[in-house]
Amino acid sequence: MELQSVWGWQPALYLFLGGMGAGAFIMAAILYLKDRERNARIVCASMWAAAISLIVGLLLLLMELVTPLRGLMMWQSFSHFTSWMTYGAWGAFGAIAVFGVSAVLATPKVGVWLTGKCSWYIQHEQGVRKVLAVAGIVLGAFVAFYTGMLLMTAGSVPFWNTLLLPALFTVSAFDTGVALVELVAVALAKKEAIEPGAKRFMEKCVVVLVVLEAVVLAAFLGSMLLADASTPVGAAAAASAGMFVSGQLAVWFWGLVAVLGLALPFAMAVKGLLAKEEPAGSDAKAAAADVKPAVDVPTLVGAAGALVGGCALRFLVLAAGIHADVVADTIMKMIG
Repeated sequence: MELQSVWGWQPALYLFLGGMGAGAFIMAAILYLKDRERNARIVCASMWAAAISLIVGLLLLLMELVTPLRGLMMWQSFSHFTSWMTYGAWGAFGAIAVFGVSAVLATPKVGVWLTGKCSWYIQHEQGVRKVLAVAGIVLGAFVAFYTGMLLMTAGSVPFWNTLLLPALFTVSAFDTGVALVELVAVALAKKEAIEPGAKRFMEKCVVVLVVLEAVVLAAFLGSMLLADASTPVGAAAAASAGMFVSGQLAVWFWGLVAVLGLALPFAMAVKGLLAKEEPAGSDAKAAAADVKPAVDVPTLVGAAGALVGGCALRFLVLAAGIHADVVADTIMKMIG
């Protein structure tokens, strides 16, 4: 019960928001590097969404500390580079800085102001933003991986003590990050429709990431179910995995993670890839006819499912690890 009071709903949301924000920035940076002239509005909004997600996630994590304000003084609280907690804190801080600066520079009004005030920026804008994009991809990948390492290094929880957990959270972070960028693209479609090549690229990423996540998830649960039940550690790990497959968390796992989080995004992405591309100039013709672009329902549904499944996965991993019904516990904490 002590562990249950330590690992509440705030860390679970941090694991989700931090990973999703990291994945979203990586996707936005890739779109920027692929073609910096197109989808500028989508890239800008996605970078802001990534930075805000990571900041909110870290604030939620700090709420779990006995002295949250002290956690903000990183030079005091995280000065000994001997643990993953320290590495993760500084990595997340660096990611917030890079994500934030990238988002600011991607904002059109800021770019216009800088080009009017700073001749150096005019000459080096493309190089500066490319460096930030690459640095953000590296830091984003680290943050995504760290969300799993945070649990793995917690100690005394057999279900978390495997490298398959950071691997699972990393792939899930990339998956939910793509989903967030897809939602941004759908929301901004009336102002700037996403370029068809970029849309198909994200759909391909979804297919690959969902398959990879399903494989890692199966390996993770399988390794736990096959643990040596004759030992206390193995028995605890097997019991945790059993909660996923057929225990008290099974309905949530199969419904939210397997169906909504994996099967639905996969089906919607495949549907998008199999759909015939619109003929060239169709957007211009629609604009000329003053016809509002239709909402991309398959993308919207698939992305929403991926986000629900990704969030549920973090809560369920926490719940199974501590052998608790975190869903009910979380609801009671939030309303109480």
